[in-house]
Amino acid sequence: MIADDIRETLNKVCKALSNHNVDYLVVGGAAVSYYGHKRPSAIIKSKPELKVDLDFWYNPTVSNFYNLLNALDDLAVDTADLRKIVFNPNRTFLKIPHEAFHTDFLPVMKGLSSYRESKKRSEKVQIDGNELYIIGYDDLVLNKRSVNRQIDKIDLDELGKKRASKNK
Repeated sequence: MIADDIRETLNKVCKALSNHNVDYLVVGGAAVSYYGHKRPSAIIKSKPELKVDLDFWYNPTVSNFYNLLNALDDLAVDTADLRKIVFNPNRTFLKIPHEAFHTDFLPVMKGLSSYRESKKRSEKVQIDGNELYIIGYDDLVLNKRSVNRQIDKIDLDELGKKRASKNK
């Protein structure tokens, strides 16, 4: 399940996203944590003041992008400049610093071809009253293999160990 250190922040962000009908998947370290490998966020090494780094894959449509901006308004993010950009479904990546955490909103995920197909394979979960979708295990693995950073290799190794111990 999701590590306690990110649960509260994840709930806060997901509640805002849900309140504005943002179509998204939880990806990255929070998804890795959900599937059993609890690790500190990679961002902590470069920015120790941030305790949580959350990654989301959002459905890259114009209407969903504006829903996302409305949700960010609820999270006290100044979206005035973001509202002026020309939305590009392949390039509108948002890196949003908050006071105590960081969020990334990704319109595409390396190694995965379709948001819609990945959403069908996602895990629907309830966390403290919030319904959210976590990227499916197989899609998470495909993405981690494609990105192939050192942290991704460690995640894959640890997730593989967790999966093997469950199947015994």
